[in-house]
Amino acid sequence: MGNSPDLLLLIGGPQGGGIESAGQIALKTLILKGYSVIGTRDYKSNIMGAHSYYTIRARFDRPGAIRFPVDAAVALDAESILTHFDDVRPGGIFVYDKGSLHTKIDAIQPMEQALKERLKKLFADKGLPPIAESAIKLAEEKGVRLIPLPMRQLVRKLAEITGASLTSVARAVNTIGLTAMLYLMGIEPRCVEKAIATHFAAKKKVVAINVEASKLAVDYVEENFGAPSEFLPDGPHRGKKVMLATGNEVVAMGKITGGLTFQSYYPITPASDEAIYMEKFRYHQLTSEAEAKLGTPKLGTVIVQTEDELSAIIMAIGAASAGARAATSTSGPGFALMNEAISLAIMAEVPVVITIWQRGGPSTGLPTKEGQQDLLHALFSGHGDNPKIVLASGDHVEAFYDAIKLLNWAEKYQTPVIHLVDKYLASTTTVLYQDEIDPGKAVIERGWRVENPTTEKRYMITDTGISPFIPIGGDTMIITGLEHTEEGFPTEDPVLRDEMVEKRRRKFETIAKEIPAEEKVILHGDPDAKVTLVSWGSTKPIILESLKILEEKGVKANFLQIRLFYPFPVKEVLDVLSRAETVINIEQNDLLQAAFLIKGFTGYDIKHHIKKTNGRAFWDTEIANAVLEILETGKREVVVKGGA
Repeated sequence: MGNSPDLLLLIGGPQGGGIESAGQIALKTLILKGYSVIGTRDYKSNIMGAHSYYTIRARFDRPGAIRFPVDAAVALDAESILTHFDDVRPGGIFVYDKGSLHTKIDAIQPMEQALKERLKKLFADKGLPPIAESAIKLAEEKGVRLIPLPMRQLVRKLAEITGASLTSVARAVNTIGLTAMLYLMGIEPRCVEKAIATHFAAKKKVVAINVEASKLAVDYVEENFGAPSEFLPDGPHRGKKVMLATGNEVVAMGKITGGLTFQSYYPITPASDEAIYMEKFRYHQLTSEAEAKLGTPKLGTVIVQTEDELSAIIMAIGAASAGARAATSTSGPGFALMNEAISLAIMAEVPVVITIWQRGGPSTGLPTKEGQQDLLHALFSGHGDNPKIVLASGDHVEAFYDAIKLLNWAEKYQTPVIHLVDKYLASTTTVLYQDEIDPGKAVIERGWRVENPTTEKRYMITDTGISPFIPIGGDTMIITGLEHTEEGFPTEDPVLRDEMVEKRRRKFETIAKEIPAEEKVILHGDPDAKVTLVSWGSTKPIILESLKILEEKGVKANFLQIRLFYPFPVKEVLDVLSRAETVINIEQNDLLQAAFLIKGFTGYDIKHHIKKTNGRAFWDTEIANAVLEILETGKREVVVKGGA
């Protein structure tokens, strides 16, 4: 949209210091102003104290990516000053706690030692002491507008105004810093105050304290730095009903909308938030027919926290075998513990959905950072011949509808289905409009189910490879990981073994035929573009933003988003890649796992790659610049490294 501001904001402070609340208040403020927003929180894997920051982008149309440098930042402590002083653009605004300036680098216990050493060397080279004030001097030299706030003094004044104790008002320091930044960026205080009231709606005392904190910040800024010359224009979405949701939340919504009746999990970052959200909103409103049959207007999804990940998937398999619509959720390390049971589900043809929230690995790796390193693991999990459906979602809207769709596919085709999402999607909050997430569009398909079998056999050999699903109980109590007859009895007969292997293979041939092409891959942009970018997962909106940047620089490119990885869409992928003059693969893993699969399934060897492995999401500018570098130099691989 024309004349749209494009705001990039950052809020940094100690973990447990209200950074998440400040980010959410900022998002709500900008929504009330009529803007579309995304925001993502970066945090460390310890519980309290270490540095955490929230990055926000806002404009009239929906932003697809975060990028640096930002237009304005708030640093609530010395570590945030030292971490982000170089992340603000020249002419941008840097709000910080002036009481932190004399903090020595070595006195900041949670700070990474590697960062400390880099900063000390930088400051020494500039003839500056190893303290936070040196970072401020370098920011000033770069042309950043500095806004020092006496945070302790303002908090004491807030306690006097509200009559509350210093302890109870101390957390409002985030509101003071946030309001100062937003006001100087041209956001009216009334929007901030309304956002505070919305965010803390159930806590009147907290609302009152934070509104006073906001007013105090505005008064201090006006008195010491002047008011903004004008306020930013209202966006086109002002007054519209919208929803703010993270990826964790939309997947939980999708599962509940899709009729999930059982979910198991063992706590692990970033998967746990999905189950925790689901526990709050786990009830299905039943149809009048179902209400009359069951004698209740609503029915709840059973959410079970298990003792480990193997128990989680075994419980889900058990629930599904009994006829429940079942799923489990985990991250890479937890998924590794599920491998034996995945093979069981394949052999027993049990419909279960496994949501993998990828993060930086291997091993415990980077528990709270981004990574897309579990693609090959998902595809080749389990032992023996072990086909299963594997699909990757690209954004929040896709993730919602995919969560519904994959429950359908699991039951229709009686197989494990793996849903690949990741930490960036999990932690990124975006604005969603009323027509984007519509439970009314949900269609629940349960496949060929027989509750009271007569002549049907549980593993009946059919032309499609799909047998009738018969829940355990009654006359059918057999479920085994051994090879089996049509009735489910174990067998080692060579003829029956071949028949069952061929039956399971035919099932996946059926799946490959029946899943629509538009579910397998999506080509974004001009089909005739000479440059094709290939990727998967949450890189989707970021790459779409980079296409706009490339077009402005005279490069027309399109983007092939691969969604379905098994059964692999050979024809659909080859049709696109064979038309392009230059193909560039983009991934957040070091092994270039999607490119490996493309070559393995199609024989097409992608020559150029862009990758990022430092645990931070891509920026749209990084991708655009890397594409330009490849086109100009012919370089085979570009590794981008941006991120705080």
